[in-house]
Amino acid sequence: MENKSYPAHDANKVRWNASANNWALAADSRGIWKECHKDPSLVFSEQLLPHFKELKDKKVCVLGSGDNEAVFAFAGMGAKVTSVDISQKQLDVAAERAKILNLEIDFIQQDVAKLNKLEDESFDLVYTGGHVAVWVSDLNAYYSESSRILKKGGHFIVDEYHPFRRVWEGSKEQLIVGYNYFNRGPFKFNYNDDVLYHKEGSLESFEFHWTLSDIINTMIQSNCSIQEVHEYGDGYEDWEMAPMKGLPEFLLVISRKNA
Repeated sequence: MENKSYPAHDANKVRWNASANNWALAADSRGIWKECHKDPSLVFSEQLLPHFKELKDKKVCVLGSGDNEAVFAFAGMGAKVTSVDISQKQLDVAAERAKILNLEIDFIQQDVAKLNKLEDESFDLVYTGGHVAVWVSDLNAYYSESSRILKKGGHFIVDEYHPFRRVWEGSKEQLIVGYNYFNRGPFKFNYNDDVLYHKEGSLESFEFHWTLSDIINTMIQSNCSIQEVHEYGDGYEDWEMAPMKGLPEFLLVISRKNA
């Protein structure tokens, strides 16, 4: 991977480091991180869990690991897990929690579009989930790097917030289109250090609104064959800016790296 510069990623890293304490407090209020190593269904959907039946001693990489709940769940299933995130402070919190849970995990600070610290074909499974693609300006580099570190025949799984959820303007009463679905951005904001319930602030934040076809086609272009696609969930959380009940919450794409 060439030494390409991503200024938007650098800005997002600053904000995520500043937000790490608030994010940790939010995770504490849910309490999932304390239990998910014993019950992975607290983290993974029923569509996803059947693909994780034989992970003991398998090498798993979680990209954009954030609160690391997925990381802890994989470790609890016996996998040898590497947690990758752009925010060192997020990883520091996760490392302390891993000690509490007595879990052995490798934590690596890296931009998901530049995984030069990770060797070619070194993982049996690469997983990325939640809200990662929205912070990444180069989807091709992100998924190409994901494929590069994956063994031939290994699975690359993307479990993302559904792209259709990013088109709505902030309104608690009605759905109003605020963004053209085909406008990928970048969208620049100045926010405070609270990611979920953000207000105006001094921290630059950049978002990229990739479409469903962007995600699927870029996975195919990264030398992976699509095996399954699921859209699931139909509720909405209080932090979301529009009443989206009845619309798909998540997009799950399961692929295998070509031999």
